[in-house]
Amino acid sequence: MNCQRAREIFPELLDSRTAATAHLDARTHLAGCPDCQRDFATLSRTADALDSLPASAPSPRLRRNFYALLEEEKNSAASVRAAAVRPRRTSAWRWVLAPLAGAALVVAGFVAGQRTAAPAASAPTIAQTDAASRRELEDLRRKVDTMGQLVGYSLLQQQQRPANDRLRGVVTSALSADEHPNDRVINELISALALDPSVNVRLRALDGLFPLADREVVRAGVLASLPREQNPIVQVSMIDFLASARDAEARPALEKLVLNDGADASVRTAARRALTQL
Repeated sequence: MNCQRAREIFPELLDSRTAATAHLDARTHLAGCPDCQRDFATLSRTADALDSLPASAPSPRLRRNFYALLEEEKNSAASVRAAAVRPRRTSAWRWVLAPLAGAALVVAGFVAGQRTAAPAASAPTIAQTDAASRRELEDLRRKVDTMGQLVGYSLLQQQQRPANDRLRGVVTSALSADEHPNDRVINELISALALDPSVNVRLRALDGLFPLADREVVRAGVLASLPREQNPIVQVSMIDFLASARDAEARPALEKLVLNDGADASVRTAARRALTQL
């Protein structure tokens, strides 16, 4: 151990965290070298003097600039988060409400077609048709409004409840639909089929809707959910539902699936088979 090498180790010897058994060769050299002892003593006094200095406080100007910069960064981060969340919220609601609007347009078109199909009808018949059409449209509007409210509630529940809890809720709704069907239970099942991220929950919701296939709102809900469904198993189950319900309104959607080269082969086969049953 020479003086140059010993001086390189002096800072570590001054560090209180260094073990007493470390650098024994440097300690031995320091004990027998007067020059190194003087240098070490000078370095030790300098370190003590630096440690005794009061901590420097930032100037008021520096403090103001720092907090101004911090506030600017916080506002910038909040703007980025808001811009990122806004499109997702908009697209999510558009995705949710599109099938409801589609179902309303389908039924409205059907009603309008009935009104214009027989121009030679007598005046009393036309009046009766108009009254019936208004009742049907009012009933549909009420169902769509109720479904929209339940859809919003369903979205909130999906964000807060685990898949197992949602599955139990759908099973309960399915049993209620089988025994005591009502609009609330039907809308809960349709919402789960259209919105729930779990394949098992969507399949169980569809099973619960099978006994209610004779209801137009149920068939419209399943048909509106079919184009957005990405899982082939759920797609095939939806197609089987529409085929067993003999829903002629499903023909355009099924024909589109048959011609879709990007669709799963099992889905295209099921759609082709369903077309022969309509």
